[in-house]
Amino acid sequence: MTMTAAMLDAIAALARRCEEREARAPDAFSQDSFDDVTRSGLLLAPLEESMGGQSWTLAQSVDAIETLARHSPSFALLASMPLGLAGVVASIAPVTPAPHAAGWAEQAGAFAASVRAGHWYAAANSEKGAGGSLDALKTVAARDADGTWRVTGEKILASSGRYATYFFSLAKVDAADLPGAGIAEMFFLRTDAPGVDILHDWDGFGMRPTESHTVRYDGASAERLFAFPGFLGIVQPLPYWFCLFAAIPLGAAWSLLDALATPAPSSPALRLRLSEALMRYEALRAYLMETAAAWRAGAGPEYAARVLRTKTYVTQESTKLCAELFALSGGRHYRREGRLARALADSFAGTALRPPLPLALDTLVDNFALP
Repeated sequence: MTMTAAMLDAIAALARRCEEREARAPDAFSQDSFDDVTRSGLLLAPLEESMGGQSWTLAQSVDAIETLARHSPSFALLASMPLGLAGVVASIAPVTPAPHAAGWAEQAGAFAASVRAGHWYAAANSEKGAGGSLDALKTVAARDADGTWRVTGEKILASSGRYATYFFSLAKVDAADLPGAGIAEMFFLRTDAPGVDILHDWDGFGMRPTESHTVRYDGASAERLFAFPGFLGIVQPLPYWFCLFAAIPLGAAWSLLDALATPAPSSPALRLRLSEALMRYEALRAYLMETAAAWRAGAGPEYAARVLRTKTYVTQESTKLCAELFALSGGRHYRREGRLARALADSFAGTALRPPLPLALDTLVDNFALP
């Protein structure tokens, strides 16, 4: 099922409003854009209709994030976190272990009600020195006698910062506290909970309005353990987010291409270069959409490897394309706060760090096999 024209038009209008606000204050978080995205219903879209959503596929969510990124890569990145979480929630039921089925159905309903109430779920998972590896996580969660989970550790690149309602964070747990636990489990923590300290240290090269601060947890009480023990291994949710992340530099590439090709330049040589750029963009988009269309929970290692290849290739090549197009743009676009310069900086930032490129390349080498 493809995105309807009306749905795409609504998302494009939302994206243009975000872009206009960002152009007026390119380094500042926009509460108006944040509220606009929250009210739009976008963050509910992957959920089924009975929960207030539209039963979007991952390919449709990728389409939406790319449309946002064509105008505001920063808000595309912010929206990809809760949108991805909603997509994962919508996908879990078929692989939920029978003992957890009733509890999961109740939890999914509560999550949908929370999003309908305007609550924003932001990712706070990256850690200094971990390199994107789950094994290297230092954040831990321990269970109190009353059953409360206490989380301790430090996260970086916590998107949305203090503006979010909840962070969802991975932490290691002791098997004695949670039989059946995997390498790490996911927890929801209110951003205003005691023990949650949101620093004001964001100074990114790109994605300036995302407020992606460091967060320190000091015995912070989690609102809940997400899903069920062993969730990451059973559901294998990370590829969902990786596909969304890849759509962001792709959208930035389209933004530069559109700016240079509208109106069409008079130079035949430049038109040829732009035609070549369009072919590269279309090929990257087709690769990403084909990979996204194959998503399902618990898809297995072959699909995870395919997503990692897709995400790595699309982000690298989109960023290269952005740089080449910016070089063609000429002196009139050589302004730090101009649309093209912002798109170029944003293409380098954020998305290529999730997972970090060195980890992605190492994993590709270590696990190389022809499909």
